[in-house]
Amino acid sequence: MAAPFVRWRELGPGLGLLVVVLFFTLQTPNFWSPQTMTAISTIASTVAIVAIGVTMLMISGEFDLSVGQNFAFTPIVWAILFVSNEWDIWIALVAALLAAACVGIVNGWVTTVFRIPSFITTLGMFFVLQGLNNLLISGHQLIYFEPSQLMDLLGARIGNSPFFMPLLWMLVIATAFWFLLTRMRFGNWTFATGGKEGPAKAMGVATARVKRTNFIVAAVLAGLAGCMQFAYLRGVTQAQGQNYELLAITAAVLGGTALFGGTGTIWGSVIGAFLLASIQIGLVLIGVPGSFYVTFIGIMLVLVVIANVRLGRFAGER
Repeated sequence: MAAPFVRWRELGPGLGLLVVVLFFTLQTPNFWSPQTMTAISTIASTVAIVAIGVTMLMISGEFDLSVGQNFAFTPIVWAILFVSNEWDIWIALVAALLAAACVGIVNGWVTTVFRIPSFITTLGMFFVLQGLNNLLISGHQLIYFEPSQLMDLLGARIGNSPFFMPLLWMLVIATAFWFLLTRMRFGNWTFATGGKEGPAKAMGVATARVKRTNFIVAAVLAGLAGCMQFAYLRGVTQAQGQNYELLAITAAVLGGTALFGGTGTIWGSVIGAFLLASIQIGLVLIGVPGSFYVTFIGIMLVLVVIANVRLGRFAGER
C-alpha cells in the first residue's frame, strides 16, 4: 500500500513541472538553450540538496529555518581555513562540515531537551549564524581560482554538457536518502516519529534521537550544498544562501511533504526544487520582473498547503 501512495504524492509536482516546462517552451525559444539548462540545473541542484535534508526533518515533525545561513556559514569556514590559513583543502572541508554538524546538534539538542518549538530554536540559530557570517567575512568575498581536484569534484562541468557536478551529486544524495527513507528501519522511524509520536514511543522508537539525527542531516546537507556552490562559482559571500530555508521548505511542500510531519518523499522534493528553478529562470526569460518570482512562489505555497490539508482530510474521511 505504501508504494502507490508515494507515487501518487510525486505525481502532482511532476505534472506541475511538466505544465511549467510546456508553458515556458511555448513562450520563449531560449528555454532549452544550454545556458538555460545550466542555470536551471545548478540552481535546482543546490536547492534540492538542502530540501532533501529539510524533507527528512519535516517528515519527523520539525523545521529548520537556519539552513539558509548554514548554506553560507559552512563554505565561509571552509574558505577561511584553506584560503586564508592555508589548511589542506580536504581537511578544511571535513572541519567545515563538522562545524555544520555542530549547528544541527545544537538545534536538535535544544529542541528535544528543552521542548522548544523547532521554529523558535532554528530562528534563533538563523540570527546566530547570520551574525557569525558577518563577523567572519565582514562583507567581503572569498575567492579561489587555483587548480584543485576537490573543487573540480564538487563544482566542475560534467564533460562537454551544460551540466555541472552539483547535479550529479544531487542525484547520488537523493538516491541514497530515498533508499534510507523507504527501505531502511531509520526511514520507518522517521515516518513514525512525525506521524504519531506517542504510539511511536510506545513501540520503542527513540523519537528524540531520530529528530536529533535529522537535524544533523539537514545542517550537513545545507553546508555541503553551500560548499558545492562555492566550488562552482569559485567564490563565497555572506549573502550566499539567502532565502534558501524558505525555498527548501517550499520545494519539500510542493513535492508532497506535509507541514505537520508523517508524510513526504525525497524525489518529490527534488521535483519541487526543479519546479522552483524552472519558474525563476522562465520568468526572467519572458521579461517578468524578478521581484514577481517571490510573490508567485508565496501564493503557490499557500495554495499547495491548502490543497494538501484538504486532500489529507478527504483521505481521512475515506
